[in-house]
Amino acid sequence: MPRVEQNSVPISLHYALTDSQCSICGGQLEWQADFDNINQPKYISQHCNQDYAIHIETVKVEILGKASKDKQVHEQEKSFMSTKEDEPKALQMAEAMKRQQQQQQEEG
Repeated sequence: MPRVEQNSVPISLHYALTDSQCSICGGQLEWQADFDNINQPKYISQHCNQDYAIHIETVKVEILGKASKDKQVHEQEKSFMSTKEDEPKALQMAEAMKRQQQQQQEEG
């Protein structure tokens, strides 16, 4: 779990997002993600005319294990479909016409 500091005391990101309180009234802070600057992602909150921010400085990426064969095939199909959808419509139509012509040549 990522560690953050609250008044220089390290705490978990989960705890900071779920249990942080306003320093004036003690009310629960509600956080909004602010990932506009991908190099400095943060969560922001406002309460009692005070601004609060949680800056995310480190991230840990874990390998959880190998994906099953079915999942790999599904991901490959999904990747193939997204590239097909990204192709310009004219290219898709040209490929369809080419296949149709090939079928007609094979039949006749």
